Amino acid sequence: MAVPGKIAAVVAYPSKHPETGDALKFNMEYYLATHMPLIERAWGPYGLRSWSINTFADPCPISGGKLPYLVQTTCYFDSIADFKNALEKGSKESGPDVDNFSNVFPVIWVGETASNNVLRFADEGTAQA
Repeated sequence: MAVPGKIAAVVAYPSKHPETGDALKFNMEYYLATHMPLIERAWGPYGLRSWSINTFADPCPISGGKLPYLVQTTCYFDSIADFKNALEKGSKESGPDVDNFSNVFPVIWVGETASNNVLRFADEGTAQA
């Protein structure tokens, strides 16, 4: 059962261009300083609640293999309708900005947050056995 009001829109940047095979070039400094504030301004009025960014090492430190995506941003909305509205109305400004920080356009998928949990330990930063 899905958690009410939690829609995750995943914006993932492939490790290589799907047509040319060129490696992903990604300017994280620009992304954080310019693009994400732009996303907040453009999508915020249409229901963007929060966002988080994950980066992935290449090669993968566990498998040593090439990962399909190297940067992944998750944007949270209350409903799929809010996300669709943000894409339709807010992406006019944010979409063209992708060329300023990446040579690869992202893949986007949307899902409901089924569950989440935040673990609290007696000594923060130390796992309990």
